[in-house]
Amino acid sequence: MELQLMVVLLLLPACSGQSAQHCHGQPCPQYQILEANGDFEVRQYPPTDWLTTEVEGSDLSAFLAARSRLQDFCEKSQKSGQPCPDAWPAIITVSEESHAKKVTLSWFLPTGTKLQTFDTLVTLQHRHAAVVFVSSFGGSPGLSAAQDHVESLKKSVAKAGRKFNPQTFTGAGYDKYLAFSHYNEVWVYAA
Repeated sequence: MELQLMVVLLLLPACSGQSAQHCHGQPCPQYQILEANGDFEVRQYPPTDWLTTEVEGSDLSAFLAARSRLQDFCEKSQKSGQPCPDAWPAIITVSEESHAKKVTLSWFLPTGTKLQTFDTLVTLQHRHAAVVFVSSFGGSPGLSAAQDHVESLKKSVAKAGRKFNPQTFTGAGYDKYLAFSHYNEVWVYAA
């Protein structure tokens, strides 16, 4: 599955995302840092919108299919006069729901983006304002590295006496896979 995540991040659209140094001059979700320490940041995100599709499986072809669905949607939107804006980050969210794992791939949509869905496999997802615990790391993106960082983040957040949702985490990628350096984040949501 790590190879799959690396390929997805490699094939992210040529879109690049308040951490301006990591957003490549493109729009990205704004946030306020509520707290920062050596282990994690606590951020307050306002409501955000995302172009989202489910990753239907755990093999490489499932990740490639999800990425392709988002890319195809953007190409069709462009042809109908509603271009998908270039923005960062791209995120993969993993949720445990009723003993089943749900994985989605999402691309950020800046405020004011007007898109109409015409593909039932691609949705416009509105995420409510949220407090998020965030840890960043470098190196090539991969699910194994993200999961290691998520576990470390969860331990740090618990040690700090903070409550979080243990069933969901998000990995955020801000760079193409073949970039010389990578800035990646893992997010755990406050409970």
